[in-house]
Amino acid sequence: MLTRYLLVAILSLSAATNLPLHLSAQAARLPDRAAIQAELAPRFPIPAEPVTPVQPRQPGKVGATFAGLLIGGGAFVGTASLCGKAQLIGPSPYGGEVEGRQVAPGEVVNIAAPVACTAGFGAGTALTSAFLIQKMRTGGYKRAVASYEQQMGAYVTARANWERAVAQQNRSLDSAVTVAYAVAEAATATAQARERARAAQAEFDAEIARAATTAEMEVPLVAPTTGLRNPNAVAVVIGNQTYSRGEVPPVDYAARDAVMMRRFLVQTFGFSEQNIIFEKDASFTALTRIFGAKDDAKGQLYNYVQPDGSSDVFIFYSGHGAPDPGTGTGYLVSSDADPQAIRLTGYSMKQLQANLAQLPARSITMVLDACFSGLADRGALLRGISPLTIRVENPVLTHPNAVVLTASQSTEVSGWYDTQKHGLFTYVLLDAMAAAFKDGATSAIPSAKDLTTRVSPEVQRLSRRLRQREQTPQLFGTAADTPLPFVQKPE
Repeated sequence: MLTRYLLVAILSLSAATNLPLHLSAQAARLPDRAAIQAELAPRFPIPAEPVTPVQPRQPGKVGATFAGLLIGGGAFVGTASLCGKAQLIGPSPYGGEVEGRQVAPGEVVNIAAPVACTAGFGAGTALTSAFLIQKMRTGGYKRAVASYEQQMGAYVTARANWERAVAQQNRSLDSAVTVAYAVAEAATATAQARERARAAQAEFDAEIARAATTAEMEVPLVAPTTGLRNPNAVAVVIGNQTYSRGEVPPVDYAARDAVMMRRFLVQTFGFSEQNIIFEKDASFTALTRIFGAKDDAKGQLYNYVQPDGSSDVFIFYSGHGAPDPGTGTGYLVSSDADPQAIRLTGYSMKQLQANLAQLPARSITMVLDACFSGLADRGALLRGISPLTIRVENPVLTHPNAVVLTASQSTEVSGWYDTQKHGLFTYVLLDAMAAAFKDGATSAIPSAKDLTTRVSPEVQRLSRRLRQREQTPQLFGTAADTPLPFVQKPE
């Protein structure tokens, strides 16, 4: 019963105030309780009040007497023959005397009826008629009284039921009004809170814009020229920015990240252009071609590596990552992938690690500016689940000389640095590399741990400042404490 009243109250409130049920901020005004009651009242109609029976009137004697006199008068006029009134023809051929006068033979004589007889007959008829009429009226009155008493019994019951129904409807209406008013109060408070939050967000965005204008203007990254050379080093650089499925948001600066990373590899670390496999918006087929399949690890990367073990391998990926909710396995989201079927359309990190382990490489360095939480700056990639409940396994390589740098923990979002038009992690990492090698090739080559010590706090600081959330870069691998394995000291 209460559920019905609540539904009625909410619907009626919406109609009464012309507000949508989510109550926009512009309409966040609390309606008057009396207005709510007036609007809801037709939905709780009062039943019709039972009609009080009319008590019959006892018949008087005047009517019956008057009617008896009329009937008796008619009897007085119409019953003369009964009392002897007649017409006679003369009593003999010679005439004769009738009632004291002489009549001729054959003469018709009217003989009057005796007055006493006629009057008596009329009076008797009048009395009898009056008595019978009064008797009939009295019998009808008694029947009417009996019917009235029955109606009054039914009326008392109906009246009691009506009063209970009225009381129940009034209570129901009052309850519905109370609920509707409470809903209105809550909705109004929510809308007002949203309005305040929007205003605060707008103020915050304006402050960020002012800060960007005054203190964080775009500072293009410059890859230092060091003179370093690593002619046998092989790199895979992928920037997955645009995705074919409309529900997958783009990664705005992934292509720019990839271009800048390739520039650093060539200009700063001495990689050969022809040894860099560069892909924008790599599809599942492209990823399989580069890294190999489950039953065949000898993809394009394998064929680029020197068989004698003299190649350092560097892998950079900027784009979406996503988890398999069932297994916790992370996947690179290919440009044609469906995140809802990532196990079938994405490239598994487990498969990537297994295939990299088969490379005859001197070292493997992998840098991932992607998160595997299923979240992104523009929303969740997975529908119908909470990505924050998923724990993805860390992409640890089993190679004896390996380093893995990731942009965030498995439950965090890898954000963008809009002012600098890069992924936040990529920008800070390249900026740290530029600072470490600004003076060219030095004898003190930093380790991955040294870089992470500089990169991680800065990424955390900027993420809190720009995005109001945590982003913590991660470092794994057996070569984390050794000098960067893909940097060859000059001879």
